[in-house]
Amino acid sequence: MFLHVWKQNAKSNKLKERTKLHRPRRFHSKVLNPQNVAQRLRLAVADTFWEYTQTTKVSGLWLLRRNRTNGISRWIWSTVLISLFLLGVYLSLKLWLKFYSYPILNTISSDLAITDVAFPGITICSPKVVNRERVQRYITTLNIPDNIDPHDVAIGLDYINAFTDQNWKAPTQESFRYADDVLRFNNKTIYEAAKAVSGSCDDFVKRCYWGITEFPCRQQHEYLSFISTTSYLGPCCSFNYNPKNLSYVPFSANIFGIDGGLTVVGVEGSERNLSTGLIVLAHHPMDYVTEATSSVTITSNSESFVEISPTVQSSSTEVLELSQGKRDCLISDDLELHNYRQAACSLACRTEAIMKTCQCVPYHIPNAVAAYRECKLNDSACYSTNYDEFKSVKCESCLPNCYDVTYSTLAYKTDLKLHNYSVSTHYMTIDSQDTFIVRAYLTRQTVPAIRKVVVMSWIGLLSDLGGVFNLCLGISMVSLIEFAYYCTHRLYVNYKARSVLLQPLGHFQNRK
Repeated sequence: MFLHVWKQNAKSNKLKERTKLHRPRRFHSKVLNPQNVAQRLRLAVADTFWEYTQTTKVSGLWLLRRNRTNGISRWIWSTVLISLFLLGVYLSLKLWLKFYSYPILNTISSDLAITDVAFPGITICSPKVVNRERVQRYITTLNIPDNIDPHDVAIGLDYINAFTDQNWKAPTQESFRYADDVLRFNNKTIYEAAKAVSGSCDDFVKRCYWGITEFPCRQQHEYLSFISTTSYLGPCCSFNYNPKNLSYVPFSANIFGIDGGLTVVGVEGSERNLSTGLIVLAHHPMDYVTEATSSVTITSNSESFVEISPTVQSSSTEVLELSQGKRDCLISDDLELHNYRQAACSLACRTEAIMKTCQCVPYHIPNAVAAYRECKLNDSACYSTNYDEFKSVKCESCLPNCYDVTYSTLAYKTDLKLHNYSVSTHYMTIDSQDTFIVRAYLTRQTVPAIRKVVVMSWIGLLSDLGGVFNLCLGISMVSLIEFAYYCTHRLYVNYKARSVLLQPLGHFQNRK
């Protein structure tokens, strides 16, 4: 009997096993339901938040624990914490805008000695380029074809003023064509003609003194000499300025006051003894003289005192580490130049504009590109028509120098004829009716310095940001790292835990 029952059970078990093998298996679907994912994530966020409130050291968050507050008190305290957090974010944005938009502050540093600052370039120019008496003398030196009237040539040379005189009016007849043909015939440039028909160094300066020591005005000396130059006024005469020498290094003065500096005794040399005055310009010795240069007008029979006050502008190391746009200045290394000057950059920008419009460069503007031709008299109409446009050209890429020296002037004069007295006794040796004396000197032994410093560095920004959030919520760097830890790792762990808890029971049975 027992054996029969055992055989029946064994046969039944084999049948069940065979049936189980042929029965289709139910696999658990791995496609997640979006609603289940959202539910798990929501629950995981809640678990992470409550866990965070139990362990964090951030001031105030411990009051959000389940066993601390509930109902209206929890709502009020949550509102307070959110408001303080938003206040911290707002103050942080204000600090960032201050750091990003206004990173530099100008401060007045200690004064520098005058020996650390270059003595300015002194340029003397006549406001009137074309002198009619000199025009008549110059014409006699030219070979004029028989079919051209010398009178027409003289009138045509007046077109030289078109390059420097903003109020110049062209003569009614087109006599410039005759003058231009004569200059081409004699192989003369506009610059050579302008020097011949205007005042020169030999006319302006007669006796020169550095301090109380006299030196030849036109000697071959690296520093103590006047040379012929050009400016926005045309041909000029300059001291401590040599644009043709690219390696020229200006000298510094070791004396100051009325008895120091440069003294020039000269003659205006105006036509028919009619005084037109002269312009004395004090400028940086490395810059071309433009309209922005400090200028003083002097007249004959006068003694002019030109007080020069340099101001140094420099930048701290932290400022130089900023980008060019933030520090708003340039150094030579930024452009890989030997010596970057904003004035030279602006002049090159203006030259490009003139070349684009008139296809030439005026004689009085330095031409750094050999391919650019010098303007002829027949180009004067183009330049004169666009004069205002050329003067207003601005180049945004020409930022100021991070280190620079600017010169301001204050002038006063006395009438030599009226008082019959001069501080200097040397002018009496010149027998002329239009004698003048110019004394250009530094006013002080020290020079004020304005230094650019950063308003806030990265270290200062981080410190201020830490102070803001510490003031509002008592947050430190450790608190931020802790918060990031709970937002990433702990949130992931809680999500995985919720995923396991929310799985259906059949899933585990199927796995078995």
